[in-house]
Amino acid sequence: MTALEVKTFLETVQDHVAGKSLEELLAIADSLTLPKGTVLVQEGKFHDCFYIVVRGSAKAFQWKDDEVSCSWFAFENDVLATMEVLDGQASDETIELMEDSTLIQIKSNAFAYLAENNLAVARLSFHWLAEHTKFLGEQLDLNTLSSRDRYENITAAHPELLQRVSLTDLASFLGMRRETLSRVRGKA
Repeated sequence: MTALEVKTFLETVQDHVAGKSLEELLAIADSLTLPKGTVLVQEGKFHDCFYIVVRGSAKAFQWKDDEVSCSWFAFENDVLATMEVLDGQASDETIELMEDSTLIQIKSNAFAYLAENNLAVARLSFHWLAEHTKFLGEQLDLNTLSSRDRYENITAAHPELLQRVSLTDLASFLGMRRETLSRVRGKA
């Protein structure tokens, strides 16, 4: 992506930031095109950037009892970060690309400085935090449902998951084994 394409994308998606604020945000942003399987953030390691997905997808996961436990997926216009990374700590999750992807990379410290000194960037930060809080509430609600209801609710709300996420990762995200997901899908 060229600098103009990054600017156009940010103007389109991030309507909270314009003018001088957008120029300041662009100054700390870089465009990346990376292949499927690229690990952006490694569990247990520090990372100084976060990302916005322009094209592509990613998953976040942790290792539990020698198995991958997927905690979320991200697609176009989503932010890729962990709360620990944004707070300057080692990440508790790994973020890996599921498809060849184009991303905007932003330095966390530079963004935090901008947010402290620029009201529009601070509002953008608050917007992203509100979106994350909404997601966490949906996750809590999802965890109270039966396996079949979890599958039906998540695929109705996010049908792209069936096209872009492996059944193994989807099963992990829904808190079930792949065999259980196959049975649930057969009955749906």
